[in-house]
Amino acid sequence: MRRPALALLALCSLLAVAPSAGARTAAAPPARQYSAAVLRSHTFVLPAGTTHFALHWRRSPGARIVFRLSRDGRRFGRVRSVLLDELAEGRGGREVYGSVTLARGARAVRVLVSRPVRRVSLLTLREGDSTRAAPVASAASISQPPIVLRAGWGADERLRFDSSGKETWPPAFYPVQKLIVHHTATQNDDPDPAATIRSIYYYHAVTQGWGDIGYNFLIDEAGRIYEGRHTFDPPSASPPGEDGRGYGVTGAHAYGYNSGTVGIALLGTLNTQDATPAARSALESLLAWESDRHGIDPQGASLSVNPVNGTQATFPNIAGHRDVGATECPGGAFYATLSINPHGQPTSYSFDYGTTTSYGRSTLTASAGSGTGPVAVSSPVSGLTRSTTYHFRLVAIDGQGHRYPGGDATFRTTRK
Repeated sequence: MRRPALALLALCSLLAVAPSAGARTAAAPPARQYSAAVLRSHTFVLPAGTTHFALHWRRSPGARIVFRLSRDGRRFGRVRSVLLDELAEGRGGREVYGSVTLARGARAVRVLVSRPVRRVSLLTLREGDSTRAAPVASAASISQPPIVLRAGWGADERLRFDSSGKETWPPAFYPVQKLIVHHTATQNDDPDPAATIRSIYYYHAVTQGWGDIGYNFLIDEAGRIYEGRHTFDPPSASPPGEDGRGYGVTGAHAYGYNSGTVGIALLGTLNTQDATPAARSALESLLAWESDRHGIDPQGASLSVNPVNGTQATFPNIAGHRDVGATECPGGAFYATLSINPHGQPTSYSFDYGTTTSYGRSTLTASAGSGTGPVAVSSPVSGLTRSTTYHFRLVAIDGQGHRYPGGDATFRTTRK
């Protein structure tokens, strides 16, 4: 059982990414929304060319909603759970928002409910092929990893304005105190991540009414970093996500903790699989750059004070979304490998494991020392049963003996 802890790499690169010559800015994705009362099941027909869709519905206590996809409108595949949009999940309210889902050639969506729901809505989006962005030298003097700017992934800036031309969500800037990591709860192995980002942008800005995408940055499985929340129209002397003072723009990624934090989302669902090596490397570079710019101890924990409402809380300076909200984000498999060393001290590690999430067993500890380099932790496990699924989590233990468990993940033993 071997899981590397997330580490911060040295800062490098003076590049930003901007659209190459002749690159287009995508027009608003053709979006349609359909709604129906659902007693037991309802089939929505997808418009031709649909690339992404999202389900959302009037909250109905006790109702479980699942769906099936069909490529011909007659034969439907396996039942799938509706993953919830991880940013809307902690906000409560009367509406429940599912995550953006790749259509993958589907022509119909059949929605099934465990009890009647007064209204289920289906948002459909049609995205064309994304234009690739080319890296160019940045004029900024501050080192940063390569970042695909909003124009590079085809953001339609008209979506940020209402029908009167007023900006729905004007940017606000505050000193950055914390960096919070997410996953988007969208499909893995995404063939067109920029198109998915455009769909998330529409879903947040228009369907949910925020006026922009909620994340400050996003990272795809190939390790490309994308600018999220809008700050200034290019050209701008400020780095992506900041104003001239170096303050960070407020996103909508962690309810109650948005101001003074930077939200970084890994594209995909990381509940049962870890981030790709390329995505992890890009995340490490981005976290290193942000930590250095804002004087953040990447291995520490400190008091955070919300500059808007005064809320105070102490949690790791690099945190997972679940550290500040009731959510599985950024996914159990990934969270288990997120570096957990709240005080920057020499730290030992062990694994809790068992056939349930109560675990019940622990391995011997293994000292990994301190520092910011990659840390590999391994420990022998005994008493396992063949052909059995086990739950496990990585636990960091600081110099005072305090335990800091990571998220739950699973492995299965072989038959032999």
